[in-house]
Formats: sequence, structure tokens, C-alpha cells
Amino acid sequence: MATARREIEFPTLDQVTLKGWFYGVQGDVKRPCIIMASGLAGVKEQFLPDFAERFLAAGYTVLLYDHRNWGSSGGLPRNETDPIQQARDFSDAFDYAASLPEVDANRVVFWGSSMGGGVVLHAAAMDKRIAAVVAQVPFVSGEGVAPAFAPLLPRIYSDRRKLKAGQSPSLVPIFASSSQAAQTYYPEIVIHDKNLVPFLKCLEERNLPWNPNVTAQTCLNLIGFEPKAFIHRIAPTPVLVVVADDDVPAQTSHQLSAYAAAREPKQIIILQKSGHFDQYFGEAFEKNIAAQLKFLEQVFSSELSEF
Repeated sequence: MATARREIEFPTLDQVTLKGWFYGVQGDVKRPCIIMASGLAGVKEQFLPDFAERFLAAGYTVLLYDHRNWGSSGGLPRNETDPIQQARDFSDAFDYAASLPEVDANRVVFWGSSMGGGVVLHAAAMDKRIAAVVAQVPFVSGEGVAPAFAPLLPRIYSDRRKLKAGQSPSLVPIFASSSQAAQTYYPEIVIHDKNLVPFLKCLEERNLPWNPNVTAQTCLNLIGFEPKAFIHRIAPTPVLVVVADDDVPAQTSHQLSAYAAAREPKQIIILQKSGHFDQYFGEAFEKNIAAQLKFLEQVFSSELSEF
């Protein structure tokens, strides 16, 4: 049987075209499907194919796509993130995946990382058609980042007036623009974390795209996003939360608090001596993907009593 990655696209309820890749095995057997998308300011090329290929090798199909307004997907304004809308888009991705001949619609998993991790927690709390959810270093509370964004509020509301007057949205640098810039403190950057340096170096070595800017209205959307408030609703869908023990942007303590609020069946993996951006490559990636594959094996062999 041949394996392949093919380009795909599908519409959302409001007719935005989302584009990405489907990883599958051509054959008569329907397989579980893992639906994946990136985090804040991320696109599908940024390390996610490494996860997808490991999932494929383990017997899963994968639907990997760019969020609306980012990468190859449609939607305006560009560089704008609305995590609640992204959560709804995951359900449109489910509809598309379920229509594919390679996919078992009863064994679909939502997978997200960082902001995308919060997105899939929110999505899984609403959409009960899925078999499991994997949230990697998830953003779980706008309350936690509100102080960092507070100085931007005058600019955000000024930007709203400009948008109503027909002007283009202003952009805010959320992260450093390069590995070199990430080693220096710049007051205009919202999120500072030295752990970003090796992540950006790896992107640069692989010649992968990186855009650290989001629209000003994205900041308002993030402040009001509270997946932690909904996490208890995910049950009885199995959930895995992957936590870095030294997470600065998504704050380890907030992730642990959210996990405590989740109901069974649930499982947590705490990656030691690890920061927010370590999960995508190197030794941390190997530990991370091994834990995720073990979780999925338990889910699909109904060994939930081990959780």
C-alpha cells in the first residue's frame, strides 16, 4: 500500500477556504485521524510535519491545515487570530476528515499546541464527536496574559476606530523576529522568552517561515479566551495535556490548574527541564511524541482504566 501526503482544502461554515495536507495510507482499511493545526502566529510547516509523519508511521491518518488568515488558508484580515473561531473551524475540519475514505469518523482526534492547544480544549468541550484530544503546552487563560497586554489596550481601541474608517489593521510584534533578536529585550515585543532562541534557530536552519506579528485585535481576542473555564466539559472524551515544567508564555502553573479542573478520563505528561518551545525538536520532541503515541494507543485499545 502506498502512503502519501496530498494537498487538501475545505470550507468553513462561513465559506472561508482552509488549506493543508492530508497524510494517509491508500487501502481498504479506515484508520483513526488526527486533526492538527499550529499555535499563535504559526503555520503548518513549522515542525508539525515531524509529528504528522510519526503519527502516520504508527498507523494514523493526519489532517494538518493552516488556521484561517494564516499560511496557505484564506481569510481576512491576514495575521489575525480569533481562538474561539479557530475552535469552530476544527469542527469543520472534522466534517471534512470524516468524509474521506481513509478515515474512521468514530476515531478522530483534535490536536493542538500552544494557543492551538487551548483551541482544541475549547473545541473538544463543545464537539462530542471526537474520540480524544491532545493539548500540547496549551494556552489556557486570557487572564494569565492580560497584564502583558494591558499597555496595548489604548492602541487596540484606537485601531478599532481606524478599521471602521476603512484603514488597514495595525500589527503587533508578539515574538522576536529572529533568533538573534530573541536574545535581546525589546519593549515593543509582547512575549519575551529566551527559550524561543533555539526554536527560531532551528526554523532558520530548516529555512522555515516565521512571522511574529499579529493584528492588534488579536490581542483583544486572546485576553478574552478562557479554555480553562470549559475544560471540565470535555469529559467523557479522553484528554492528554502535555506540560513543560518551565513554561513562560503559557505558564506551567496555569496549565496544571486547568488540568486539575478537567474531569476523567485524563492524563498529563510533564516534560522535565523543558520550556514552551522545546517540544518540537530534539530530545524533548522524542519524549513528547512517545508519550502522545502511548496515550493514543491506550485510547484506541480502550485501556482507559490505566489513566
